[in-house]
Amino acid sequence: MERKKKIFAASLAALVLAGGGAFVFLARKYGGLGGAVAAALAETAAKKAGRELRVRSVSFSPLKGLTMREVSVSEKPSFARGVFFSAEKVRLAMPLLPLLKGNVVFGSAEFDGAFFKVREKDGEWNFRDLLALLPDTVKGLHLTWNARELTFRGARIQADLLTSGLSLDMTDTEAAVKHYSSFGGNFNLRASGRAGTAWGGKLFTGAYGLEADLNFTPLGLDSSAGELEMSGLELGDMRLGSLEADWKLFKIGKGPERNYSLELEAEEFFAPGYRSSFKDSLDKGLKSLFSAMGSAPPKMDDIRADRLSARAALKGGRLKIDGMELETDFASLRASFAAGAGGGTELEIEAGAAGKKFRARVSGDDARPKVEPELSQSLREVLLPARRNMKDFFAAKLKI
Repeated sequence: MERKKKIFAASLAALVLAGGGAFVFLARKYGGLGGAVAAALAETAAKKAGRELRVRSVSFSPLKGLTMREVSVSEKPSFARGVFFSAEKVRLAMPLLPLLKGNVVFGSAEFDGAFFKVREKDGEWNFRDLLALLPDTVKGLHLTWNARELTFRGARIQADLLTSGLSLDMTDTEAAVKHYSSFGGNFNLRASGRAGTAWGGKLFTGAYGLEADLNFTPLGLDSSAGELEMSGLELGDMRLGSLEADWKLFKIGKGPERNYSLELEAEEFFAPGYRSSFKDSLDKGLKSLFSAMGSAPPKMDDIRADRLSARAALKGGRLKIDGMELETDFASLRASFAAGAGGGTELEIEAGAAGKKFRARVSGDDARPKVEPELSQSLREVLLPARRNMKDFFAAKLKI
């Protein structure tokens, strides 16, 4: 198998050199054969992929590699079903020295003005047939990937996930994927742009910037660290000025060995004061909270929060969330939560408003919870379900 790979790579190197020379010779003699080469390339690729491919022109340079303009790939089997991918320009650079040594390596792949239309229904994706064209290997793509850098400029991605009912539209996307290791899957991802989707019957939009390191082993993704920044977020009439998240994830998916940490901070939240399920839930919680402090809840029209932050860690099968802080124009709230191995489920809340303070802690199991200090029945009816719901949510998501 290795001998065949080296023969193939050496042949490809010779082909690139010879093809490049032939391309230059013919272009000079006939005034450019970009259209003819593009047509031949499209016909060959279409037979292989089982889809239609259109390329307006192709050019080649031994230094810059292969450049294709106005590229488009159909849905299977033809453009009558729609466009799966298109790009204004695609450039593929293949260093000749690795080819001569028997290795096929893409120095870089660049896509300008790219468009992707991704669909999923009942677990089937509209690019599954293209994955079958990848080299047959027992290793995952994250280990056999050998492109040093993959770049997208001005891209747009539309995704329709019919099984979950989610549609996503990502525009003005600038992205770069860098591969650092010749022996494993160590990647750096940077991306920015705008995203929009429908959530709860309302339109959600915002700008984002992302940087992440991804480290793979033969078993899959092992660790990740990165940060996400979002701004100008809108969900219907609700707005959030900014959201920042930093994470470090080690031993991903390895049960008790997992070691995760997350920090989250959001600023400038606004929700209009008209009647909604969100405001009804908030009013109910505030009524119980202010009752415990011996005062009436403030009359609110619009809802504003200056800052929200939280820190979370999962280690040894136990989840701890502390540093949860909420600062609003009518009250401040601090809370912590813990659940999982090595202890019971704990929820602690401290609130302050109108010059008064309130503190409560719930621990123990669900059958016989311990509440400190003793609280009114109405407040217990808020705290105990809140603790149980948080426990059920994280137990389902994190398997703790």
